[in-house]
Amino acid sequence: LSQYAAGQQATAPQDVADLWYELADFFELQREQLKLFKQPEALRYIADLEDYLETTGLVGKSNSIADIVKKVYQELIDGKPENYRIPDSSGAVAQSLLQFQSSHTPDDLWHFVTNDLDKANIWLQLKSGDNKDMEKVVVAVEDYFKTTPPPMPMEHNWAGLTYINIVWQQKMVWGMLQSLLGSFIIVFIMMAIMFRSVLWGLVCMVPLSITILVIYGVIGLIGKDYDMPVAVLSALTLGMAVDFAIHFLERARGSYAEKGSWKASAAEMFGEPARAIARNVLVIAIGFLPLLAAPLVPYKTVGIFLCAIMALSGVVTLIILPAILTVAEKRLFAVAAAPQSAKCNCAFCFVVSLASVVVVLLNAYQFGVMGFNNFMWISIIAVPALAVLCGVLSRRQACRSFEARQTKAATA
Repeated sequence: LSQYAAGQQATAPQDVADLWYELADFFELQREQLKLFKQPEALRYIADLEDYLETTGLVGKSNSIADIVKKVYQELIDGKPENYRIPDSSGAVAQSLLQFQSSHTPDDLWHFVTNDLDKANIWLQLKSGDNKDMEKVVVAVEDYFKTTPPPMPMEHNWAGLTYINIVWQQKMVWGMLQSLLGSFIIVFIMMAIMFRSVLWGLVCMVPLSITILVIYGVIGLIGKDYDMPVAVLSALTLGMAVDFAIHFLERARGSYAEKGSWKASAAEMFGEPARAIARNVLVIAIGFLPLLAAPLVPYKTVGIFLCAIMALSGVVTLIILPAILTVAEKRLFAVAAAPQSAKCNCAFCFVVSLASVVVVLLNAYQFGVMGFNNFMWISIIAVPALAVLCGVLSRRQACRSFEARQTKAATA
């Protein structure tokens, strides 16, 4: 508009040329006012924010366009300390910036401000790289903007590696926690359905629960960061820790059905089944230990973490589960001896339905936060399709013949 008005002024008659001149001057003034960080008020606000952050004890030093303007203006006047300040006019600010661009590093200016002076950076150098300190700095800036509003509308955003670590940590920690909780509930639902008992499903979850609590408790006590290898391995914890419990309890139920008492079944359980579980634990746990010789720390984390998961889950399975079966023998095996279908067991149906609702809510929340991507749509379509396919295949004549042979062998 300013250029258009100037062009009209050059060709307009004398009686309207002055009007076009006034319009061109007005548009030029408005354009200059759009250069936010050429205004002394905006620069003073930035300088005050820097001073405030340094008083928190978290920021060691800060740099911005305000510091450049103050230093150049000081040297333009007389170099005295009292003149290290923001000029009183935008013209003086422009002169200071022009002088800086005449220095031997003129391009350094664009590290702190854009060419049109409508966006600026404040470079904060923290005394610590701890994410907690960065979170405190973010809170301090938010509080400052609330208690001391800027003289003109401003929006602020964060950048930098330390802040990226905060965002990544928040998304990873809460995302993995929600995934872990959802997977935990799904495993419980599967165990309850497999054993057709909520009580047996809870017993089956004991080794998994203890393994998760102990492993992650130790990680917290030794000060190990919840980094990406640990977060990813948390998903593997579920399947690996519950595997031994499934084998032990299923074999115990079968042995009890033959022997009629847990005391008689315990001797059998600590024979071949216990040896098989112990050997499995040793083979898998020791198999991950060579990763400790790897040069990369994440590989070492994976090795020690998986070794600890397998060892602890195996020990808990062979020690805690027999103790639970001994104490609650009558209650547990009474349920196992007379299992009820879901439609006849209201408590079972209610608990499983409630757990399913919680899983659905967790996934709905994650979809609402992250949105739907291609992988989610594929999963939504593929999982029900595979479930239907599995159900159809299990009803084939070959499967029925196999079941008939098993029944005949058991009868014989």
